[in-house]
Amino acid sequence: MPTNVIVAEKIEIAPFDEIKSVKGEMIISESYPSYLVDESKISGGNAEWLFFPTTESEIVSIITKIKEENLMLTISAARTGIVGSAVPFGGAVLSLEKMNEVIGIGFDEYAQRWFFRSQPSISLNEINGYVKLKKFSQNQSIPPESEWVEKFMEECTMYYPMDPTEMTASLGGTICANASGARSFKYGATRVWVRRIRVVLGTCEVLDITRGEYMAEDGIFVVKTAGKELIIKAPYYHMPKAKNAAGLFTEPNMDLIDLFIGSEGIFGIITEADIWIKEYNAQMSCVGFFKDEEDAIDFVNLLRDDENLSPEFIEYFDNHALNLVRDKQKTDPKFVNIPDIAEDIKTAISFDLAYSEADMEKEFTQISEILQKCNSSLENTWCVYEDRELQRIKHFRHTVPEMVNNIIAERKKQYSSIHKLGTDMSVDGQYLKEMMKFYHNSLNEEKLEYVIWGHIGDNHVHVNILPRNLEELKKGKDLYMKFAKKAVSFGGSVSAEHGIGKIKHDYLEIMFGEEGIAQMKVIKCKFDPDCLINCGNIFPRSRCI
Repeated sequence: MPTNVIVAEKIEIAPFDEIKSVKGEMIISESYPSYLVDESKISGGNAEWLFFPTTESEIVSIITKIKEENLMLTISAARTGIVGSAVPFGGAVLSLEKMNEVIGIGFDEYAQRWFFRSQPSISLNEINGYVKLKKFSQNQSIPPESEWVEKFMEECTMYYPMDPTEMTASLGGTICANASGARSFKYGATRVWVRRIRVVLGTCEVLDITRGEYMAEDGIFVVKTAGKELIIKAPYYHMPKAKNAAGLFTEPNMDLIDLFIGSEGIFGIITEADIWIKEYNAQMSCVGFFKDEEDAIDFVNLLRDDENLSPEFIEYFDNHALNLVRDKQKTDPKFVNIPDIAEDIKTAISFDLAYSEADMEKEFTQISEILQKCNSSLENTWCVYEDRELQRIKHFRHTVPEMVNNIIAERKKQYSSIHKLGTDMSVDGQYLKEMMKFYHNSLNEEKLEYVIWGHIGDNHVHVNILPRNLEELKKGKDLYMKFAKKAVSFGGSVSAEHGIGKIKHDYLEIMFGEEGIAQMKVIKCKFDPDCLINCGNIFPRSRCI
C-alpha cells in the first residue's frame, strides 16, 4: 500500500581530502571556464571551488564542507540547458560528470514494463546506444531476478523516446528540468518516463523514491530524517491546462517523485535513476507545405485528432524560418536532393509517423485527405522513410535554430550585449490561432525581426526575436513580458519546455504570484534548510534566506 511517509537514509561521509577538486576562482576561470557557463550564454559565472565526486558519500562530504564555509553549491552536468541553471554565481560547482555508469536493465512485474537504471550523467544518446544495441553484461541484471539481461536480449528493439533536441543532455539534468521536446506530443515529458530516483538532499541524507510508493495524504508528505520529521506540504496553486515546465509540479494526492521531477535541482542532487523504455518502431518523416498559416493550423488540429495516424510529433515553421532554409539550400550540401521550397509557401508542418510497408498506402490516403481539407496536397509534401533521407529531414528541422544562433553571433560583434529572445510559452489549444496572430501582429507592429518554429502539436512554439541593436533588444524584452501575460490569460505557461532557471523569475511570478512562489520557497527550505543548493533557480536566493 502507498504511504505518505518516507524514511531518509543516513550514509557514511567520505574523507573530504580524497575528493577530486579544484580550488581558486582564478584557476577555475582560466583553466576550467566551461564549468562557468551553459547554453543560456549568460555571462558573469564564477566559482571558488570545483568538485568531481564519484559517489553519494563524496557528495555528502562536499555538502557538509559547503555548509561549514557558508557557500552556495551549483550542480553541473552536461550544461545543455538554456536558462542558466548550471551557471554559478559564487560558491562551488559540483560536476556530476564522473557519475555516468550504467547500472543495468530490469523488468517491473507490476507495471509489466522494462526499465533502464544508471547514474545521472549518462547522456540520452548513450542510453539509446545501450538499449538499442543491448550492450549489457550479465552482472547488470537488476534484482530480484538474476536473468533480466538474458531475457532482455530476446526482446524486440527498445529505446528511450525522450528527445529534447539536444541528445547530449544528461539523464539527471533532463529529470531536473522535466525536459520534453518534439516527441512529448505523443509520449509526454520526462516525468511520465521516470520510475525511480535517488537524491541527496541539502540535509545530507538520501531519499530513494519509487513511483507509486509515496503519495500525498491531504496534500502532506512526511520525511523522517535522523534529526526530525519534515512535514512537506505540496503546493496548492492552480496548474496551467497547457504543457508546462515552470515551477514545482503539483496535483491532488500527488506522487512524491513528481515533486522532484522538474524542480531544477533546488532540493538536492539526483545520483541514480530508473527510466521506462519502450519498443522502437521505424519512422516515416513528412513535411507539409501551406500558402496560408491558418490552413497549416487547421491541418495540425486535424492531424493530432486522427487516432489512426497517431503522429510522433508535429512541428511548425513560419515564413521567416523557411526563408532561412531557402538561403541555406543554396550553400549546404546536406540539402542535396531536397526540393526547393516554392516562394509562395508561407508555413511548413513537419511530422513523423510509425512506418510499415503494410500500412503505407493507407497512411498516404489519410494524409492526402487531411491535406486537401486544408488547401494543400501530397504534391506539396515531402515524405521519406529510408535512413539517408530521414537524416536530411532531421537536418532541415535543426538548421533553423543553428542559423538564428549564427545571426546573433554576428550581431554580437557590434553590440556585445545583444542576444536573442527566445520564448517557450504554451497555451490551451482553443487559443492557438489567437496566440499566433498576437505574436505576428505585435512583432510586426514593433518592426522587429523574428523567426517562429516549434512544437505546435503541444500548442507550444518558440518565438525568436533577433534584435539588430540595443533599442530593439529593449523592445523585445518588453514584448516578451507582454507575450507571457497573454499566454497565462489563455490558460498557458510562461515556460512549456526550458524551465525558469535564473533568467525567467519575473515570468514565473506572472503565473503563480507571490503566494505561489512562497509555497515553493517553504518546500525548498525544508529539503535544503541552509538554502545552498542550486540557489537562484526558479526563484532568487533572496526568497529563501
